[in-house]
Amino acid sequence: MARRKPCPSCRRLAAENRRLKADLQHLAAKVTTLTATVAALRAEANTLRAEVRTLREELRRAKRKAAPFARERPKTDPKPPGRKPGHAASFRATPPPEAVTETFHVPLTRCPDCGGPVERIQDNRPIFQTDLPPIKPIVRRFDTQRGWCPRCRKAVRSRHPEQTSTAAGAACSHIGPRAIALAADLKHRLGVSFRKVADLFDSAFGIRVTPGALAQACQRLARRAEPVYRGLQASIRASPAVCADETGWRIGTKSAWLWDFVTRQTTLYVIRPSRGHEVVEEVLGKAFPGTLVSDGLSTYDAVRAARRQLCLAHLIRRASELEKRQTRGAVRVPRQVAGLLRKALDLSRRRQAMGPHGFAVARGRIKAALDRLLRYHLVNAENERLAAHLFKHREHLFTFLDDETVEPTNNLAERQLRPAVIARKLSAGNRTERGAFTHAVLASLAATCRQRGKRFTDLAVSVLCAAAPPPPSSLLSLAPAA
Repeated sequence: MARRKPCPSCRRLAAENRRLKADLQHLAAKVTTLTATVAALRAEANTLRAEVRTLREELRRAKRKAAPFARERPKTDPKPPGRKPGHAASFRATPPPEAVTETFHVPLTRCPDCGGPVERIQDNRPIFQTDLPPIKPIVRRFDTQRGWCPRCRKAVRSRHPEQTSTAAGAACSHIGPRAIALAADLKHRLGVSFRKVADLFDSAFGIRVTPGALAQACQRLARRAEPVYRGLQASIRASPAVCADETGWRIGTKSAWLWDFVTRQTTLYVIRPSRGHEVVEEVLGKAFPGTLVSDGLSTYDAVRAARRQLCLAHLIRRASELEKRQTRGAVRVPRQVAGLLRKALDLSRRRQAMGPHGFAVARGRIKAALDRLLRYHLVNAENERLAAHLFKHREHLFTFLDDETVEPTNNLAERQLRPAVIARKLSAGNRTERGAFTHAVLASLAATCRQRGKRFTDLAVSVLCAAAPPPPSSLLSLAPAA
């Protein structure tokens, strides 16, 4: 029996069925592709959300007023508190004072708890207490005279050694030299605001003074102490090695930079609106004959110094951070760089224990290892930038191994920069150019006095009471601090 041909309607339905099956397969493949795309986008969105949360936390941490540099997690192996073994003890109990101002006999007549009689009374060991006396301000009156000097052809006035100014009339009431010296020390060394200093003077010393009067007195002190400040700059220029660093500053609404140039005995602060090499040339001169120790800022590259030492601490930190960001195949270069620089630091510490020949051999091996490292063919962009930086400063990496008087890092400058950073956090800089000059002068003198074991207040008093401008060597004539 012959097969019956399908009707046109059946053929149409079969064709439509095949078309719908093809469309279904196409849509199923499209759904699979879209599902994979959605999963990838969700994963990317989760990653971006995590990054946004991290950025928000960093912004909150940056704006947080309390403990902005606190660690998120404690260390698993923290170091024990206190100084390292071998260091001299500090802040321990002091011996009894040699001079005793007052002596009190304290008898034990009754029990201090119940009030009953006490038997077998014995003398106990003496107890010493050092305290401040009741402070009452000293008000001095200077009955001065004036006259005419025919030799100098000018009017002259008499002056007492404790007198800080010859102004009379409406300006006859002055602040004493020790009060000004203490205010300058509190403000420019310890970072206490003038408003708090004025409150301290009123509550502790009974001296009523306005913050503006203290600010003007410190400005006068800075102007008189400018020759000593210039003497510090001359001392910096004559030093065989100087560490330099800089940090951001503000003068009113304008951006500025606070620079510090530091040796073991001298600290010089300079506040300028520029971060360029002209500031370094202004302080050290056009051609510095000593060794300049600095970080990798390109500003120092334009300075003509006899020798330079690049801070190894910055390079080690940069290499360690780069190692954490790299993949497995690219971590070798930053790891080797950090290890090689640490070996150089360790060799410098063992210089005295090694003989001259052994030290020279070890130094040559470290330099040869660096040369081999810089000859690597690098394909990673960050590793290539690090290698280019090391190659550029090849002659500035191991200067401290050739000259033991040179520091391998600029940590000395960074330590002297911390008080300025604290002052910036409290005061946000200076309001005027005159205030910036005052802070640079007085902070430099205070830091230098501390380095040399002198009292800044003694220097300030001698400067304020001097009839003539003090010589640049005034610091050398001060007695050591007790």
